[in-house]
Amino acid sequence: MKAQTKTLIDRFLRTYREVFSDKDFARMLGKMGMRVTRKICEDYLASSDCVFMLDDGLYITRAGAFSNRWFSFKPTRGEVEHNCFAAGARCMPFVDPEMFPSSLTFTYKGEALPRKIVTFASPDAADLFALYGAEFASQYIASDPANEGIDLASQDFELPSEVCLTVNSLEPLVKYCGFKYGDRILCRVVDWDFGQIEVVPVKRDENPMRMQADDLERQNWYARLESDLLESFDAAGPCASIEEQLACVFLDDGKALCTVHCGSVEELLQQSRKVAYEPFGVETRIWKAGEEVPAVGKWNNFLNADADAYGRMFEDLAAPDFVFDAYIEDQLFEKKYDPDLILDRILPDGVHLKPEERKILLLHIDSCHAIIKKDYNWFADFYIGPLRRRALALYRKANQLVLEIDRFAANLERYPQQELVILSQIFNHVLHMLEMIEREPAAATEDVDRIEASLDGMECNFEDISGELSDAVKSEKRNGFIVVK
Repeated sequence: MKAQTKTLIDRFLRTYREVFSDKDFARMLGKMGMRVTRKICEDYLASSDCVFMLDDGLYITRAGAFSNRWFSFKPTRGEVEHNCFAAGARCMPFVDPEMFPSSLTFTYKGEALPRKIVTFASPDAADLFALYGAEFASQYIASDPANEGIDLASQDFELPSEVCLTVNSLEPLVKYCGFKYGDRILCRVVDWDFGQIEVVPVKRDENPMRMQADDLERQNWYARLESDLLESFDAAGPCASIEEQLACVFLDDGKALCTVHCGSVEELLQQSRKVAYEPFGVETRIWKAGEEVPAVGKWNNFLNADADAYGRMFEDLAAPDFVFDAYIEDQLFEKKYDPDLILDRILPDGVHLKPEERKILLLHIDSCHAIIKKDYNWFADFYIGPLRRRALALYRKANQLVLEIDRFAANLERYPQQELVILSQIFNHVLHMLEMIEREPAAATEDVDRIEASLDGMECNFEDISGELSDAVKSEKRNGFIVVK
């Protein structure tokens, strides 16, 4: 796909607000000179982070789903004392999840609220970013340009006692309507692509003991959101992130939730006895309060549908090209080349290919080696080479365990759930790490400290969970034998 065409498609998916079909998308591509099949359109839309699939083959972009939808939050006492508010995670899921909070623009009466930098105690700052998950909050805070000097990797990803945040001034709201602590800010996204948000102050009654009509409506709103979340947990399970979970809920029930009397997700979590932050492996999800987030449920029962995993093994072992590339560069780093060894390292133990299948993969490795060798620079690879080797070793061990579980798991619900979750997270993260090393080598070289710290954590976590999961596999193997008399 030409860069210009991709830019035009991305612009369409970031700005179009109406419901559309794959035929509409194909016509749009046709106007750009691209003739594509319906299947290509479906695959492209399914892979886009900017698009939601609706019923009956229809789609809507995030811009269409969340533009002009009301949401709100209440600035903390500390923010009001500093005459400011931080975006934090409060605009989730209405804004682009790839856009850093510090880059969002808030407007009042048609004018952008001035930005300034304010110092916060780290725990107070972390609370503002809690919806990203405790494991990511510090990274979002460190990414704020105001904290340019913070090197999380060198500090074991711990924040200093105080941090700076790029915040938005409350002075115009104080000037025109006497905004104070306890008042609320009602928001709506007016330009999703550029992250522009209009704000409207909502004044609290002077008598805090007097219940107003909108207070009652807001309590009904909390009950509705709580119910929607509980339904989402049962139907969709723990989504890929808290943001995705909220996006699905607000997409499905936006008409009832996005009203001028809305509350905020963070306030619901402060008062709810049914929904809370719960650990999900090494990450965090919103889930049923006090309950372990399971790896398996009715939302992914298909995992148990096919126990004959090795019958389709060759198809499943079509590892991403960057994995092949990583093994090739690992050998180049060792100043040798043995395609059979590369293939044997890619294949899990106990997996044997037919001669024609092995020949195809060896030819693929040869072809990749010839291309990579032309530009490979051992000196440029000096720092990242050892980390690549460690990542490949972890990938192989995690992949082996995943396939063992896939082969022998008659019922995944009998496996230790949190260990299953952590294994999945390790496998996906190490794949992402290898992809970064191979496709963005310059960025990886600059980030060796963070990669090394991440590998340290994943290796430790794998050692913690692999024994229990391996024991569960052995138990499943024993249960699979039938004594014939």
